[in-house]
Amino acid sequence: MSFDSIIGESESFLEKKRLGLKAAKTDFAVLLTGETGTGKELFARAIHNASSRSDKPMVSINCAAIPTELLESELFGYEDGAFTGAKKGGKPGKFQLANGGTLFLDEIGDMPLNMQAKILRALQEREVEPVGGSGPVPVDVRVISATRRNLPELIESGDFREDLYYRLNVINIEMPPLRTRRGDILELANHFLAKLNLEFQRATVLSPEVKRCFAGYQWPGNVRELDNVIKGAYATCDGFTIDMTDLPAKMAAPRGSAPIRAQKHLSELVDDYEREVILAVLRENHGSCQQTADELGIHRSALYKKVAKLGLKDAVQRLHQQLAQD
Repeated sequence: MSFDSIIGESESFLEKKRLGLKAAKTDFAVLLTGETGTGKELFARAIHNASSRSDKPMVSINCAAIPTELLESELFGYEDGAFTGAKKGGKPGKFQLANGGTLFLDEIGDMPLNMQAKILRALQEREVEPVGGSGPVPVDVRVISATRRNLPELIESGDFREDLYYRLNVINIEMPPLRTRRGDILELANHFLAKLNLEFQRATVLSPEVKRCFAGYQWPGNVRELDNVIKGAYATCDGFTIDMTDLPAKMAAPRGSAPIRAQKHLSELVDDYEREVILAVLRENHGSCQQTADELGIHRSALYKKVAKLGLKDAVQRLHQQLAQD
C-alpha cells in the first residue's frame, strides 16, 4: 500500500496525501481522525510503507474490539504462568511485535481510561512491562492512531486523558468524508468494479442512471459503504450492467441523507458540481474529451469552453500526465 495506490484526485484529498508523505519522513506520532469508512487504516499503512521503518513490521490493534480485561496482555504481552489459561512460554504483545516498526492503534477513542495511563507510560518511557513479568522491556515503535470520535469532547467529559491526546496528536490528519470528494466517487466505484471483474472474469459496468445516483448520494458510510454497495449490486445484477434496481432502496430516494446547506450562491454550487462531474467522466474515459463530451451529451467545443470557464485546464493537464505515466 502506497499513497500512489490510494484512489482520489480531488484537491482536498491530494492535500491529505501530501501531508501523509510529509509525516512519513518523520518519526512523530500521527493521529488520523474522521468518520468511519474514510480510509484511515489505508493511510496508516501508506505512511508506514513510505517511512524509514518500512522494512520492519506494522502491527495493528483495534482498541474497541478487544475486551478490557484482555487489552493489557494484547498490548504488552504476558509471561509464562501469568494467569489461568496463559499460553505456555508466554506471549509477546503488540508493542514487542512492532519493535523497530509501527504500531497502529485503531479506535483509540474507545481505549479504557486505565489503559490510557499505561499506554502513556509506554510511550514516555519507551518500554513496556508484560503481565506477570519481572521487569520492563525496552521497545522502539512509531505510533499511528486513529479514531472516529471527537477526542477534545472526550477530554472535556473526562473520558480521555489530555496528556495522552497531546502525545498522540503530534501530526493530525483529518480524513475528508466521501460526500466532500464527489469528483472521486466514480473513480472509486470503477476501481472496485474493475477488481470484481478481474476476480470473476466478467465485464460488468454501471448504467448512466447509477452513475448519476452515485454522484448525488450522500454516502454516510463513506468509501467503505461505496465498496459494499458495489459488491452487493454486482452479486444481484442480471446481465452485465448494474441498474438502479440492483442498488439498496434508500439510494433511489435517500430521504434520510443530511441536507446540503447552501453556503454559496446557487451559481457557485452548480459550477462546483459541474467541475466534479466533468473530471470524474474524463477519468472514466481515460482523458478522452470526445468520449466525455458524448457521454455528457454536449459538443466537444462546449466541453472545452466549460473546462476553461470552470478553471479546469490545469486539472485536465495533470490528468493527462498521470494517464501517460500509467
